[in-house]
Amino acid sequence: MLALTEGGEAAITASLVEGPAVVLGALQRAGRVVDLAACATAGTPVLRRCTTGTAGYIGQHALVWTLALPHVAALAPDATARTLLNRNVRGFLQGLSRGGAPAHYFGREWIAIQHRPAALLGFEALPDGRVVIEVFAGLDATIALPSALRAEEERAIDRHRGKEPLALGEVDPAALALRVIEAVAARAGARRDPAALPDDRRIVAPISDPRDPVPAGLELVAGRRVPVGWIDVAVAADGLWLGGDALVASFAVRALTGSVVRGDERAVLEAPIDGASWGDFAEVGHAAWAARASAR
Repeated sequence: MLALTEGGEAAITASLVEGPAVVLGALQRAGRVVDLAACATAGTPVLRRCTTGTAGYIGQHALVWTLALPHVAALAPDATARTLLNRNVRGFLQGLSRGGAPAHYFGREWIAIQHRPAALLGFEALPDGRVVIEVFAGLDATIALPSALRAEEERAIDRHRGKEPLALGEVDPAALALRVIEAVAARAGARRDPAALPDDRRIVAPISDPRDPVPAGLELVAGRRVPVGWIDVAVAADGLWLGGDALVASFAVRALTGSVVRGDERAVLEAPIDGASWGDFAEVGHAAWAARASAR
């Protein structure tokens, strides 16, 4: 692993990971995305990452880049909460393109190589402004969930806009990882310094509950389709939970959920979001809460 540092504030790492595994976004309801029984039969664990967004598949080997920023504009001065990915994926595009295949970003949750989906994006943001962006690229298998492992609702979504996903194939993963890191550093005008990272080998337990991560005691209700997929909803007499496929700051979703319950919802939150809008979340939350209140 290498680190990109600028005053000790930003860092990028690359990891070679082994599968097979399905990696869910932080707020996706497991049972809506994958058939857990089919995954168990296939010997494919279902895991959850810390970043939000849509699920990806890891075959035998995949590369994962993690870019940590102290704020959205740390490396791209013109980046805002609304252009977080658009500005910060540009170094990744350059690094991937140097391998001989042009890489492009057409918005939302994936990077295309040769105009085919090849790398999955996810992000998370904290209340103090810090941001983490993750990029997953399969080497021997594409990022697309195998059809046999998908839940019925997931099969109905055209995740890749009619394009066949692409695996990176026979590449030198160490060389590609470094190429991307150097491109991110060069585009940001930052120096690339090797850095030792802590040996963090936490064991992540596979998901076995189709409701995960919905809190106990809340009733699942109909969600809403949005450009990136679904907003998931669960409600109780004294609580509301919102999640789903959007790339979004989890703390802001929780804040909006609480404000809906209190009756003082804010229509717009100044936090990163992609694949849906804060208006979508506010409307579906208000509708679920109002329906619950009228049923009492």
